[in-house]
Amino acid sequence: MPAILVVDDEDDIRSFIQAALEERGYRVLATRDPQHALRIATQEPIHLLLTDVVMPLMKGTELARRLQAFSPSTRVLLMSAYTLLEATASGYTNLAKPFTADTLAERVQHVLDQPSPFARPRPQGGPSDG
Repeated sequence: MPAILVVDDEDDIRSFIQAALEERGYRVLATRDPQHALRIATQEPIHLLLTDVVMPLMKGTELARRLQAFSPSTRVLLMSAYTLLEATASGYTNLAKPFTADTLAERVQHVLDQPSPFARPRPQGGPSDG
């Protein structure tokens, strides 16, 4: 099952997300500290970074940029209670707070299902199996 790294400085939100995703079979690593999140991501493969945009130690967009510098295949899902031009302009998928567990799970699966930018294109017009 994919590993999801959840970063949010609010304990209640982080706990809610962790419980909702673990209940659906995901492996969840959670922290309130973006620097700790970067250390985690250097130690094991992370399939999805799910991070709050507005945090005191580092913005979620900056965390995503730093993490993808050494783990470019990691998908990113930003969440925020605010409509932020920075989050929208980042090109990452956004999730508006508050959200339900079902909405969270749907958005996470949607982001994980997106084709990797590193996937090899399938050859076109190859020989048929017929």
